Amino acid sequence: MGAIKTKDIKSALLKKGFRSDNRHHEYFWLYVGERKTGVMTRLSYGLSDYGEDLLAKVKQQLGVTKKQLHDLVECPLKHEAYVAHLVATGRIKPD
Repeated sequence: MGAIKTKDIKSALLKKGFRSDNRHHEYFWLYVGERKTGVMTRLSYGLSDYGEDLLAKVKQQLGVTKKQLHDLVECPLKHEAYVAHLVATGRIKPD
């Protein structure tokens, strides 16, 4: 998959129902409706690209495969399908 620009990851997360919580790093929490879930990742302010090592951590935090992470960023994986995946894998509870 190669490196992904941090701004592209951030933009995709915001489109998929994540909300930003700015601290030392920028944390992104997934919301389903108005309910904050336990699914989160953080992005570093100082990095312009995320390479394979950091993408592996983001992938793990988001509960997706490498392909699903790519689809999440490139947008074929929509919010509803991502939430359905997280429910199916037990990462979040259904509404």
